[in-house]
Amino acid sequence: MTLAIELADDVGLENVSMRLLADRAGLPAHLLYRHVRNRGDLLGMMAEQVIDARRARTAASRDDPRTQLAHLARDEWAMYRRHPWLLTVLASDRPPTGPAVLAMVDHVVSVLADAGFGPAEAYRAYLVLSGYIQGMALLIPRQPADTDYRSWRAATRLRLERTGRLRQRPWLTAATQTDPDEDLDTWFEFGLDRLLDGLLADGQASRGTADGTLPERRTGPHGRPR
Repeated sequence: MTLAIELADDVGLENVSMRLLADRAGLPAHLLYRHVRNRGDLLGMMAEQVIDARRARTAASRDDPRTQLAHLARDEWAMYRRHPWLLTVLASDRPPTGPAVLAMVDHVVSVLADAGFGPAEAYRAYLVLSGYIQGMALLIPRQPADTDYRSWRAATRLRLERTGRLRQRPWLTAATQTDPDEDLDTWFEFGLDRLLDGLLADGQASRGTADGTLPERRTGPHGRPR
């Protein structure tokens, strides 16, 4: 698995095949298939090893839920930064469900439960947090030295300037003055802070029931929540 992970890091996940892996390992392909049934299983095993190795280096925390969630979010973010291909494996409607993957979800859901979420609510909150992390991870360059991307970025800025679209939009001007390679972690932290503020509003989650329904909210004279 270590060789497969190194290949994905070096040449991209789309170029990792059972045949290439067998060739790099100096093995006949049929011997590899004795250990891995297909490419889907290979990707799942790669994800397991990366997550398990990261989890082994992460000590359990007794901090408050917000601090724990921020730590877990940054830990997942760091995995995508180190192994951009991992996002493709996990962000799927058919993700791997090995022990390390499930333990990663368990940890987040457990912290959310401690913060006051019911079981179904905790899972929904996990999806919100994980969706943010994985959405931001889409901006991570798959190839750090991707000259095509830099050429596209420069050409796009020039076209926006010539058409006047840049001048008409201050936010777009600000965006073109940033460098994703340098600013991506700052963007991530900006969103993470605000997301956690929203999830843990008022210091606690809205207390859901075991079946995931929300308790009745008390309202004031104009129908607004108190």
